[in-house]
Amino acid sequence: RADAAILFRLDGEARILRAAAGAGQVSPDLVADLEVPVGRGASGLAAAKERSVWTANLYDDPRVPVPDDVKQRMRQEGLRSVLAVPLLIQSGEVFGALAVFYRSERAFADADVELLSAFGTQASVAIENARSFDHLALKAGHDAALQDFCLRLLEAPDEAAILRDAASVTTALLGADCVGILRHDATADYLRLDAGLGWKPGSVGVATVPPTEWFAGEAFLHRRSVEVADLGREQFANPPLLAAHGIRSGIAVPFGIREQPLGVVVACYRAPHRFSDEESRVLTSLAHQTALALEKVRLYAELQAGLAELKEMQAQLIQADKLTALGTLLSGMAHELNSPLSTIEVSIELMKRQASLPGPVRARLDVVEKECERASQIIRSLLVFARRTPPERRPVDVTDVIRAALTLQAPEFDLNHIRVVTSLDPIPRIWADPHQLQQVLLNLFSNAVHAMKSAHGRGVLTVRSSDAGATVSVAVEDDGPGIPAAHLGRIFDPFFTTKAAGEGTGLGLSLSFGIVESHGGRISAENIAGAGARFTVTLPVVERPEVAEAAPSPVVPATRCARVLVVDDEDQLRKLVTEVVIGLGHQVEETPSGQDAVARLASHDYDVVLLDVRLPDLDGKAIWRRLLVDRPALAARVVFMTGDTMSAETQAFLTEAGRPVLTKPLTIERIQRAVNEALTAPSVHEGART
Repeated sequence: RADAAILFRLDGEARILRAAAGAGQVSPDLVADLEVPVGRGASGLAAAKERSVWTANLYDDPRVPVPDDVKQRMRQEGLRSVLAVPLLIQSGEVFGALAVFYRSERAFADADVELLSAFGTQASVAIENARSFDHLALKAGHDAALQDFCLRLLEAPDEAAILRDAASVTTALLGADCVGILRHDATADYLRLDAGLGWKPGSVGVATVPPTEWFAGEAFLHRRSVEVADLGREQFANPPLLAAHGIRSGIAVPFGIREQPLGVVVACYRAPHRFSDEESRVLTSLAHQTALALEKVRLYAELQAGLAELKEMQAQLIQADKLTALGTLLSGMAHELNSPLSTIEVSIELMKRQASLPGPVRARLDVVEKECERASQIIRSLLVFARRTPPERRPVDVTDVIRAALTLQAPEFDLNHIRVVTSLDPIPRIWADPHQLQQVLLNLFSNAVHAMKSAHGRGVLTVRSSDAGATVSVAVEDDGPGIPAAHLGRIFDPFFTTKAAGEGTGLGLSLSFGIVESHGGRISAENIAGAGARFTVTLPVVERPEVAEAAPSPVVPATRCARVLVVDDEDQLRKLVTEVVIGLGHQVEETPSGQDAVARLASHDYDVVLLDVRLPDLDGKAIWRRLLVDRPALAARVVFMTGDTMSAETQAFLTEAGRPVLTKPLTIERIQRAVNEALTAPSVHEGART
């Protein structure tokens, strides 16, 4: 039985064996930084000669020369004799060596060598399997990043955005020092650096290189990928652009559409670099997708130019109910996408908390984290489209907004001989964006002035406000000709207008419709008996507590172990939230089912309930309402989770519930804050339930 064993891994470029793992009577300090040159010591000789090597006395055996520093460290460990065998993987490549040590002098028999060789063979097989797994995992990660890249390309607005994203993804996946996307200028016959990362200021958009002078030109001219492991040892020239950046190696992949070459994507390094098949595959795929996206943008620009002549037809393509449907669709999509984004972001945070995480892995995780934020921004952008601009809400006095809008419009009233009459009742403050509400009123005032001026060159504008308890209303009336019956159902349609060409875009009322709806309200139009029209804006009285405006306080660690129920139908996200809460020192139960959650809540007490609003069988809204009736004390422990923050229905429910909300994507800090805040509520005491 050996006293100690060490597995060494070969660094082929440095020609050094580095200790990778140890077992037995050997100190961790030795394994942490032990290095043996190839050809020295039993392990180095075994790797060099690809056969077993042993010595009964590693301190005094001329057949097995051991570096003095290694001897000293072995002496400190009390190790004297050693048997080492090489580790060969399936391709015949030397992976490293496996060595066993003894504290006494020992001669090794053939049986000892055969036994350790058998162990070495098994270890080699395991290592080969692990390497295959690592390769598959790396490939899966690359494929996921490339898929995300392709999805973003579908929404890229122009060539510049495509090129920037392509350079960013190439840098992230290949870890190159300089990445460039060069397109060919057929007139001047050179490759121009149109986009890239890692280059000196003033290079991108300016630097040019003739295609005949370097390896990237070779790739472009012959339409094949070119890899250069060391520019100092190969026949390719080193143009000034590369020399100025200290480039020593690189890979270039051409891209184009059909038979038309467009340019090359290059990844360059400041040190020699041997390129793998996976790196070549990734860059080839990325170059291909970039070419398709550039072609898509070009075709889209041509299509837009052709559709310009049909712009008048757009008025009949979008209607107010379609905007509502779009908002519903995007809200649902946000929920579906924010859940997996939460899973990814929380997973990254958990992984980055591991102190032993290698630097390159941590750097890759940083990249993934940034890409998650990019995905979140894409979702937010889609929601902004559905709601125009995100409301910047605060407590608002609607009367003040009305008076401010009237003041702004006063010069137009005077110019067009419009008399203003107001009847403003006292109304409560609401939670709203005053600038957006003012925009709605200005649109209504402007339309009223136009109608009255067109009808009889003057008029009376009446503005009324009223309080209905749960809602407040603002009515804008004019004494113009009214709205033709045929137009009443279309006036909120985008691009619909009755004004002469050049006098209106047809967007004012549709924008007003979207703004009011995003506030959870409604806007309607009707004709007044006799003459004139009335527009009524109705908004919910929902005033957010002032305390919510305070800056978030630092997260205070929980002082007791709580019992927590996590309810979410997204399996991976639910398990991660459970892991985070357990890590906070609490006991956790989890379920994907609303029905199961109801059963648990009926028979158990919980200190905190993390409840997803949307569930496939019984949603969080129904569960909450049951708790209010059956177990109101437990309802005070609910924290809602949702990825649907823009739906008017969801907003109204969350406001009604008045409970804390965790919006997705989630983070560990926000989960911890929500749990700790929920624990500050009074304890649950509802009998002897367990």
